[in-house]
Amino acid sequence: MADVPNIALRVSQLDAAELDSEIVSLTKAQLTRLFKYQQNNFLATLAPEIDAGIKLLLWKFSIRAAESTFGQAMLNLKYHNEHAQASTNQWISSRQQVLYACLLIGCPWLKDRSHDLIKLLRLDSWKDRIDRMVSWLETGFRVATLVNFLTFLRNGAYQSVLERLLGVRSVFPEKQGMRQVTFEYMTRELLWHGFSELLFFVLPLINFQRIKNYVMRKLLSVPRSKASHNAQRDLTSCAVCENWPIRAQEIGCQHVFCYFCLQSNFKADPGFSCPLCGYGVGDISDIRTVQVSQIQGDEEDEVG
Repeated sequence: MADVPNIALRVSQLDAAELDSEIVSLTKAQLTRLFKYQQNNFLATLAPEIDAGIKLLLWKFSIRAAESTFGQAMLNLKYHNEHAQASTNQWISSRQQVLYACLLIGCPWLKDRSHDLIKLLRLDSWKDRIDRMVSWLETGFRVATLVNFLTFLRNGAYQSVLERLLGVRSVFPEKQGMRQVTFEYMTRELLWHGFSELLFFVLPLINFQRIKNYVMRKLLSVPRSKASHNAQRDLTSCAVCENWPIRAQEIGCQHVFCYFCLQSNFKADPGFSCPLCGYGVGDISDIRTVQVSQIQGDEEDEVG
């Protein structure tokens, strides 16, 4: 067995695996966004093939081309062949690369398409046995993954079962310098952490809606006068959201409000006033539902 050049840190290997998983998720998200306006649901129908195609494409331009995944390349890691002789290439071999693709891409695809393959090969009589076998294999793989992870935490080698089966492990291809964290950096991190904790505690205690309404009242400086009953009323627009009022309500002025706009503002700010004319809500009893008969009467006045 060849000597390992520079053993990779456990945190670096875990970060690389997490980055690889995020790259696959981001690629799938971009593909979904590209076809989100398609009427047919072919993405769901071909989901196993799409997942396999994305992984195959990433494998082609990462492990096949650079002998490391994209996550490993970001952290300056590389796959080392544990079975290589000292006189041969010590990095992951072509055979291991192909096996890596078969296990990483082929096995999940076979699992997802197992029922379709059973129908295609006319193995309906073996369906229950095949399902039990797949279930046992999946359970065994999960147990092996747990055991392998505990072993990895102890000795730092073979972050996944796949790496252990193939005999490859993540290493630093070049000697890494000592990581030094200065006290200035630690002090800055502690300061920002304490500041963020303070914000998370203080912000929920601040009534921003009440502050906003107070500022708007001071800026608008609209006289708080009750409108005349003969004034023309706009019953098609909420004074807060400017949309068609839902369950229209009024407070005594010529404007109407959505039920939720008025109630949420009044509960957040008891001194809430109409943002258009400045007429305030004295008490909750001043909030009334706009009656249909009143709307019809206003419309007749407008026609007349």
